[in-house]
Amino acid sequence: MARWDIVAIEDLPSYMQIIFRNLWEIIQDIEREMSSLGRHGGVKPTVDKVRKCYLLDKHRYLEIAKWARTGHVPSFEEYMEVGVVTAAMDDMTLYIFLGMEDCDEKIMYEWVASKPKFIHAFNIVLRLTNDIATFEEELKRGEVANGVNCYMKQHGVTQEEAVTELKKMIKDHHEIMMEEFFKASSTVPRQILVRVFNLARAIYLFYKEGDGFGHPGENLKDQFTSLFA
Repeated sequence: MARWDIVAIEDLPSYMQIIFRNLWEIIQDIEREMSSLGRHGGVKPTVDKVRKCYLLDKHRYLEIAKWARTGHVPSFEEYMEVGVVTAAMDDMTLYIFLGMEDCDEKIMYEWVASKPKFIHAFNIVLRLTNDIATFEEELKRGEVANGVNCYMKQHGVTQEEAVTELKKMIKDHHEIMMEEFFKASSTVPRQILVRVFNLARAIYLFYKEGDGFGHPGENLKDQFTSLFA
Protein backbone atom coordinates (compact mmCIF):
# COMPACT_ATOMS: atom_id res chain seq x y z
CA MET A 1 0.00 0.00 0.00
CA ALA A 2 2.83 2.39 0.90
CA ARG A 3 4.57 1.83 -2.46
CA TRP A 4 1.38 1.54 -4.56
CA ASP A 5 3.26 -0.64 -7.03
CA ILE A 6 1.49 -3.58 -8.67
CA VAL A 7 4.89 -5.13 -9.47
CA ALA A 8 5.51 -5.55 -5.73
CA ILE A 9 2.37 -7.65 -5.28
CA GLU A 10 4.37 -10.89 -5.28
CA ASP A 11 5.99 -9.82 -2.01
CA LEU A 12 2.60 -9.86 -0.25
CA PRO A 13 0.83 -12.83 1.41
CA SER A 14 -1.73 -14.48 -0.89
CA TYR A 15 -4.77 -13.03 0.93
CA MET A 16 -3.34 -9.51 0.67
CA GLN A 17 -2.58 -10.00 -3.03
CA ILE A 18 -6.32 -10.49 -3.65
CA ILE A 19 -7.19 -7.30 -1.74
CA PHE A 20 -4.48 -5.18 -3.33
CA ARG A 21 -5.17 -6.40 -6.88
CA ASN A 22 -8.89 -5.66 -6.57
CA LEU A 23 -8.23 -2.21 -5.15
CA TRP A 24 -5.66 -1.53 -7.88
CA GLU A 25 -8.10 -2.56 -10.64
CA ILE A 26 -10.91 -0.42 -9.20
CA ILE A 27 -8.64 2.64 -9.09
CA GLN A 28 -7.47 1.96 -12.66
CA ASP A 29 -11.10 1.77 -13.84
CA ILE A 30 -11.88 5.09 -12.16
CA GLU A 31 -8.80 6.67 -13.70
CA ARG A 32 -9.76 5.50 -17.19
CA GLU A 33 -13.29 6.87 -16.76
CA MET A 34 -11.99 10.22 -15.52
CA SER A 35 -9.50 10.42 -18.40
CA SER A 36 -12.32 9.85 -20.87
CA LEU A 37 -14.02 12.90 -19.37
CA GLY A 38 -10.86 14.98 -19.77
CA ARG A 39 -9.95 14.91 -16.09
CA HIS A 40 -6.39 13.63 -16.20
CA GLY A 41 -4.45 13.05 -12.99
CA GLY A 42 -7.54 13.15 -10.80
CA VAL A 43 -6.83 9.78 -9.18
CA LYS A 44 -3.15 10.29 -8.39
CA PRO A 45 -3.62 13.10 -5.81
CA THR A 46 -6.09 10.92 -3.90
CA VAL A 47 -3.85 7.86 -3.98
CA ASP A 48 -0.87 9.94 -2.88
CA LYS A 49 -2.78 11.45 0.04
CA VAL A 50 -4.14 8.06 1.16
CA ARG A 51 -0.62 6.63 1.01
CA LYS A 52 0.63 9.53 3.10
CA CYS A 53 -2.10 8.94 5.69
CA TYR A 54 -1.22 5.25 5.79
CA LEU A 55 2.47 5.92 6.36
CA LEU A 56 1.68 8.36 9.15
CA ASP A 57 -0.86 6.12 10.87
CA LYS A 58 0.31 2.55 10.19
CA HIS A 59 1.63 2.23 13.76
CA ARG A 60 -1.96 2.69 14.97
CA TYR A 61 -3.07 -0.42 13.10
CA LEU A 62 -0.09 -2.32 14.50
CA GLU A 63 -1.15 -1.22 17.98
CA ILE A 64 -4.60 -2.73 17.46
CA ALA A 65 -3.00 -6.01 16.32
CA LYS A 66 -0.66 -5.98 19.32
CA TRP A 67 -3.54 -5.52 21.77
CA ALA A 68 -5.43 -8.40 20.17
CA ARG A 69 -2.38 -10.68 20.24
CA THR A 70 -1.52 -9.96 23.88
CA GLY A 71 -5.09 -9.66 25.20
CA HIS A 72 -4.38 -6.15 26.48
CA VAL A 73 -7.33 -3.90 27.32
CA PRO A 74 -6.18 -0.26 27.16
CA SER A 75 -7.89 2.64 28.87
CA PHE A 76 -10.87 4.03 26.98
CA GLU A 77 -8.95 7.25 26.20
CA GLU A 78 -5.91 5.32 24.94
CA TYR A 79 -8.13 3.12 22.81
CA MET A 80 -10.01 6.05 21.29
CA GLU A 81 -6.77 7.78 20.37
CA VAL A 82 -6.03 4.80 18.14
CA GLY A 83 -9.62 3.89 17.26
CA VAL A 84 -10.50 7.30 15.85
CA VAL A 85 -7.60 6.99 13.38
CA THR A 86 -8.43 3.41 12.35
CA ALA A 87 -12.04 4.42 11.69
CA ALA A 88 -10.40 5.84 8.54
CA MET A 89 -13.11 8.29 7.53
CA ASP A 90 -10.38 10.73 6.45
CA ASP A 91 -9.35 8.20 3.80
CA MET A 92 -12.95 7.38 2.88
CA THR A 93 -13.69 11.08 2.43
CA LEU A 94 -10.87 11.30 -0.10
CA TYR A 95 -12.25 8.29 -1.96
CA ILE A 96 -15.74 9.75 -2.30
CA PHE A 97 -14.27 12.87 -3.91
CA LEU A 98 -12.99 10.78 -6.81
CA GLY A 99 -14.84 11.71 -9.96
CA MET A 100 -16.51 14.83 -8.59
CA GLU A 101 -17.07 17.12 -11.56
CA ASP A 102 -18.75 20.07 -9.88
CA CYS A 103 -16.03 21.31 -7.54
CA ASP A 104 -12.46 22.57 -7.38
CA GLU A 105 -10.22 19.64 -6.37
CA LYS A 106 -7.77 21.98 -4.64
CA ILE A 107 -10.47 23.17 -2.24
CA MET A 108 -11.51 19.59 -1.49
CA TYR A 109 -8.03 18.40 -0.63
CA GLU A 110 -7.16 21.49 1.39
CA TRP A 111 -10.31 21.08 3.48
CA VAL A 112 -9.53 17.44 4.33
CA ALA A 113 -5.87 18.30 5.03
CA SER A 114 -7.01 20.93 7.56
CA LYS A 115 -8.34 18.08 9.77
CA PRO A 116 -11.83 19.60 10.14
CA LYS A 117 -13.82 18.95 13.31
CA PHE A 118 -16.61 17.60 11.09
CA ILE A 119 -14.53 14.60 9.98
CA HIS A 120 -13.03 14.09 13.45
CA ALA A 121 -16.53 13.87 14.92
CA PHE A 122 -17.52 11.52 12.09
CA ASN A 123 -14.60 9.24 12.96
CA ILE A 124 -15.75 9.09 16.59
CA VAL A 125 -19.34 8.34 15.58
CA LEU A 126 -18.24 5.50 13.29
CA ARG A 127 -15.79 4.03 15.78
CA LEU A 128 -18.28 3.91 18.65
CA THR A 129 -21.16 2.75 16.46
CA ASN A 130 -19.02 -0.04 15.05
CA ASP A 131 -17.77 -1.05 18.51
CA ILE A 132 -21.29 -1.33 19.90
CA ALA A 133 -22.44 -3.46 16.94
CA THR A 134 -19.41 -5.77 16.87
CA PHE A 135 -18.55 -6.01 20.58
CA GLU A 136 -19.74 -9.55 21.32
CA GLU A 137 -18.41 -11.04 18.09
CA GLU A 138 -15.02 -9.38 18.51
CA LEU A 139 -14.79 -10.62 22.07
CA LYS A 140 -15.37 -14.20 20.89
CA ARG A 141 -12.43 -13.76 18.48
CA GLY A 142 -10.23 -12.55 21.31
CA GLU A 143 -10.23 -8.92 20.14
CA VAL A 144 -10.56 -7.36 23.58
CA ALA A 145 -9.62 -3.80 22.55
CA ASN A 146 -13.11 -2.55 21.78
CA GLY A 147 -14.66 0.72 22.95
CA VAL A 148 -17.38 -1.06 24.91
CA ASN A 149 -14.96 -3.41 26.63
CA CYS A 150 -12.43 -0.67 27.40
CA TYR A 151 -15.15 1.50 28.96
CA MET A 152 -16.49 -1.43 30.99
CA LYS A 153 -13.07 -2.33 32.39
CA GLN A 154 -12.04 1.25 33.15
CA HIS A 155 -15.26 2.31 34.86
CA GLY A 156 -16.35 -1.02 36.33
CA VAL A 157 -19.76 -0.98 34.64
CA THR A 158 -21.90 -3.51 32.81
CA GLN A 159 -22.11 -3.86 29.02
CA GLU A 160 -25.55 -2.22 29.04
CA GLU A 161 -24.27 0.76 31.04
CA ALA A 162 -21.22 1.14 28.80
CA VAL A 163 -23.35 1.05 25.65
CA THR A 164 -25.65 3.71 27.12
CA GLU A 165 -22.67 6.01 27.72
CA LEU A 166 -21.20 5.39 24.27
CA LYS A 167 -24.55 6.19 22.67
CA LYS A 168 -24.55 9.52 24.52
CA MET A 169 -21.12 10.24 23.01
CA ILE A 170 -22.43 9.32 19.57
CA LYS A 171 -25.35 11.72 20.00
CA ASP A 172 -23.01 14.50 21.14
CA HIS A 173 -20.76 14.04 18.12
CA HIS A 174 -23.70 13.89 15.74
CA GLU A 175 -24.57 17.35 17.06
CA ILE A 176 -20.99 18.49 16.51
CA MET A 177 -21.21 17.27 12.92
CA MET A 178 -24.35 19.29 12.35
CA GLU A 179 -22.82 22.42 13.91
CA GLU A 180 -19.63 22.07 11.88
CA PHE A 181 -21.62 21.45 8.70
CA PHE A 182 -23.27 24.85 8.99
CA LYS A 183 -20.09 26.60 10.13
CA ALA A 184 -18.09 25.20 7.22
CA SER A 185 -20.79 26.15 4.71
CA SER A 186 -19.49 29.71 4.66
CA THR A 187 -16.06 28.67 3.33
CA VAL A 188 -16.44 25.18 1.87
CA PRO A 189 -18.65 24.49 -1.19
CA ARG A 190 -21.89 22.85 -0.16
CA GLN A 191 -21.50 19.95 -2.60
CA ILE A 192 -18.35 18.86 -0.76
CA LEU A 193 -20.04 18.93 2.65
CA VAL A 194 -23.18 17.21 1.40
CA ARG A 195 -21.15 14.37 -0.08
CA VAL A 196 -19.43 13.70 3.24
CA PHE A 197 -22.73 14.06 5.10
CA ASN A 198 -24.29 11.49 2.77
CA LEU A 199 -21.41 9.14 3.56
CA ALA A 200 -22.32 9.49 7.24
CA ARG A 201 -25.92 8.63 6.39
CA ALA A 202 -24.77 5.52 4.53
CA ILE A 203 -22.67 4.43 7.51
CA TYR A 204 -25.73 4.85 9.73
CA LEU A 205 -27.66 2.53 7.42
CA PHE A 206 -24.93 -0.11 7.68
CA TYR A 207 -25.15 -0.20 11.47
CA LYS A 208 -28.81 0.66 11.96
CA GLU A 209 -29.75 -2.95 12.79
CA GLY A 210 -26.48 -4.50 13.93
CA ASP A 211 -23.28 -5.11 12.01
CA GLY A 212 -24.47 -4.63 8.46
CA PHE A 213 -20.91 -4.25 7.26
CA GLY A 214 -19.79 -7.61 8.62
CA HIS A 215 -23.07 -9.38 7.87
CA PRO A 216 -24.64 -7.63 4.87
CA GLY A 217 -26.87 -10.59 4.05
CA GLU A 218 -28.98 -10.22 7.17
CA ASN A 219 -30.58 -6.82 6.56
CA LEU A 220 -28.73 -4.78 3.95
CA LYS A 221 -29.27 -7.26 1.15
CA ASP A 222 -33.04 -6.74 1.24
CA GLN A 223 -32.65 -2.95 1.45
CA PHE A 224 -30.32 -2.80 -1.54
CA THR A 225 -32.50 -5.21 -3.50
CA SER A 226 -35.54 -3.00 -2.86
CA LEU A 227 -33.79 -0.12 -4.64
CA PHE A 228 -33.84 -2.06 -7.90
CA ALA A 229 -37.07 -4.01 -7.49
